[in-house]
Amino acid sequence: MSKREGKPPVDTTALYRELQTHKDKEDFEKALKTANKILNVDKQDALAFHYKIVCLIQLSRFDDVLSQIKLNYESHDVDLSFEIAYTYYRLNNLTKSLEVIESVKKPELKHQELKAQILYKLEEYDNCYSLYRNIVKNSTDDFELERRTNISAVITLMGDESKITKDGADESYELRYNCGCSMAAIGEYTEAEEELKQAETQAREFLAEEGETEDDIEDEIAIIKVQLAYVLQMQGKEKEAQALYNTVLKNKPNDIGLVAVASNNLLTINRDQNIFDSKKKLKATTAEGLENKLTTNQRGQIARNQALLAMFTAQVDLCKQLVDQLDSNIVPDKDYIIAGVLAKSGKYTEAVGQLEKDDSAIGILTSAQILLNAGEVELALKKMESLPADWKFRHGVLSALVSLYLAMDNRAAAAELLKQASERNLKSKNKDSSDMNVVWRKTAEFHMNSGEPSVAAKSLEEMLRLNSDLRTLAQLVLAYAKFDLDKAMQAAKKLPPFNEESLNVDINALEESAFAMGKSLKKNPMTPKAGKTPKTNEDGGVIKKKTKKKKKRLPKNYDPDAKPDPERWLPKKERSYNKLIPGAKPKKRKGQEKFTGAQGSAAGQSDTFDYSGKSAGGKEEATSPQTGKQSAPTWSAGSRQRKGGRKGKR
Repeated sequence: MSKREGKPPVDTTALYRELQTHKDKEDFEKALKTANKILNVDKQDALAFHYKIVCLIQLSRFDDVLSQIKLNYESHDVDLSFEIAYTYYRLNNLTKSLEVIESVKKPELKHQELKAQILYKLEEYDNCYSLYRNIVKNSTDDFELERRTNISAVITLMGDESKITKDGADESYELRYNCGCSMAAIGEYTEAEEELKQAETQAREFLAEEGETEDDIEDEIAIIKVQLAYVLQMQGKEKEAQALYNTVLKNKPNDIGLVAVASNNLLTINRDQNIFDSKKKLKATTAEGLENKLTTNQRGQIARNQALLAMFTAQVDLCKQLVDQLDSNIVPDKDYIIAGVLAKSGKYTEAVGQLEKDDSAIGILTSAQILLNAGEVELALKKMESLPADWKFRHGVLSALVSLYLAMDNRAAAAELLKQASERNLKSKNKDSSDMNVVWRKTAEFHMNSGEPSVAAKSLEEMLRLNSDLRTLAQLVLAYAKFDLDKAMQAAKKLPPFNEESLNVDINALEESAFAMGKSLKKNPMTPKAGKTPKTNEDGGVIKKKTKKKKKRLPKNYDPDAKPDPERWLPKKERSYNKLIPGAKPKKRKGQEKFTGAQGSAAGQSDTFDYSGKSAGGKEEATSPQTGKQSAPTWSAGSRQRKGGRKGKR
């Protein structure tokens, strides 16, 4: 019952009964009209005003919510702190929403859950995780599974291996999906692939039991497919990943964030190939509204890939503009991207100058690579010589330095470098590592080829001391044999003796039986072929072989008395008697009949369909653009984007 001053009370029971009916049917448009009827009767009715705000929120009319609260909130004795905070949350004003929530003196469970959602959006994952843990401990209702799903999503984005668990992951496909995302976040891609495949199967079965259509099922599991494609991509299965990405995009999912992630990951597969397709995919990664759908890290990686695409297409100005917009905390390799686009456009000196201040090993190697691409071998060698010792004596770098020294015909420097590598290995604590064996073996081979067997023998002796094997021993015997026969004989005694039975093998019989291996390995005898003896006559002279003359073939209608056509060497269309005189009627070819049209066609249409006097048009050749593939320098690796954890539904 409602009361107004100076007037008798008005009975609004029927209107509230109507309001309850619309509420049960979830018909919020009619419920809003009924609430307005009640407020027209009594403007001070707090319950009707509260439900009006709820209806506006359910209808997503958030601006109207704020305007109504601003005009009428003070005149109603009702707490709308949750509704106000939720409205700001839906309008993506997260700071204001959090401010309203924290101003509540006695927050209820709904306030805490909304605060957890806000912290998740603000990417404050540690605080969000702690809050969710408290909510789970202090609540006993039917929403426990949804809260556990949200906690698993937070753990995924935290990337904390100690908090990841598989317990209860099979209770719902959302939990299993988040478990797969967590495995991918810590690099366990094989386990992640298994979990995601099971999540897809479980989702299909659950949604089919719920009566969902096939299109709705495909739209729901699209996020699982994209995450599975990412996991396959990280395992090097790029063709399978590409097929999954394209399948999802072909179905046109409603989630623009999902489309952006799939398109971005396809960019990284294309790299510097299929640039036209990459530019098309780039539009999906720059759609309006993505800033509210993706995390900060995801947006940063997508922006980085846009700059890389500009680098691959050698668009210097555009690339510099995109790089300037990147966040250095998310993309630390901005200088490498600029150097890459300068090198791609042929500005090698500027590219090296861009990395001049970077004295890290990666920066030095990148500069050396740019100089090598420009053909500046000597400058590249000087750059690599400035590498720190822990990088210089790595296998790949050491091999590159030796190759460059040999290219500059400086064998002495190469030998000195290998000597330093051997001495460093001797002082190294990991004397049982395979790295030392590789360095010493290559050093020995280099000195053997350089005519220094005594130096090669020292490396082989160290190898034999750490790891005795027949190959090293045989190489040492060969090295000793070149400068000390006594040592060679002593070392040769350690080699295993030949099997006496193998010395008695009949080689000819072995070759005869070689056909049993599937292909004949028998060699032909190396005997010269005997030449043929020429025939001689009675006087001893060589009889010349007579060559048979071919009988001339003449045309059937050949007339020997007729004069040959003087224009017989010209094509028929270029002969004077076949050329069409301007204004004259073309000659009718033999056997040519005028096209009169198909049976049943109108008489007036015969000329329309008569193509006997029309000439065929020429064909145009189609050309396809060609794209080249660049070797993968340090800065050219595209980043792969991972889709984040899934939030539970309420």
